Amino acid sequence: MRKSLLYLFLILISWKSISQGNVDLNYANKYAVALNGSTLGGGIEVARNLSPHFNIRLRGNTLSIKNFVQEIEVDDANLNVTANTRFLEFDLSLEYLPFKASSFKLVGGASHFSDGNTKAFATYDGTFEYGEIVLGPEEIGDLQLSLDYNGFAPYFGLGFGRAVPKRKIGLAFEAGSFYLPEPQVGITASGMLEPTANEADSLQEDIKDYRWFPFINLRLSIRI
Repeated sequence: MRKSLLYLFLILISWKSISQGNVDLNYANKYAVALNGSTLGGGIEVARNLSPHFNIRLRGNTLSIKNFVQEIEVDDANLNVTANTRFLEFDLSLEYLPFKASSFKLVGGASHFSDGNTKAFATYDGTFEYGEIVLGPEEIGDLQLSLDYNGFAPYFGLGFGRAVPKRKIGLAFEAGSFYLPEPQVGITASGMLEPTANEADSLQEDIKDYRWFPFINLRLSIRI
């Protein structure tokens, strides 16, 4: 009886090892495609499994916000601000899963922002009185501010869910940050606001350290 139980135990262990080996074998060197929704808009991704602990992936994201209008009240008149933002980003990253039985991951990589631009156009809707002098929108003028983040940016993040899922379909969550290139500031202005354009260098110096871009991503992937 004891020998029979021992043989059964050995058979179960061997079967589990063989089954696990087949799972790893079937999972190794697989690819996946994914759709992303993130703070960088929407994107697509291609990933390849290197081992049970490592996945490599190539991803592209794009974000476009057009004609976002904000009204700011100044001295009983409105300052109308219209903003437009564009981001086009590509990154290559490596995913490390320290625990074989868990989908927790650490991610590191490098990205390139080829079209990272934000423009804001401000106009004064009203009149400004200075003593007996009344100035209208044309005399006050308008102002346009641009910020350009173009170049390479390192990335680090963490999350749950493999880039190449063990099953056919996988969901993943990731949070991290890009360290963007130093922004390039441009200011153009007209009317009474025209001298403001001379403050571009000063503004660039003030915001040169504002380079961390938070990244939160949800991904749906299909193993192929």
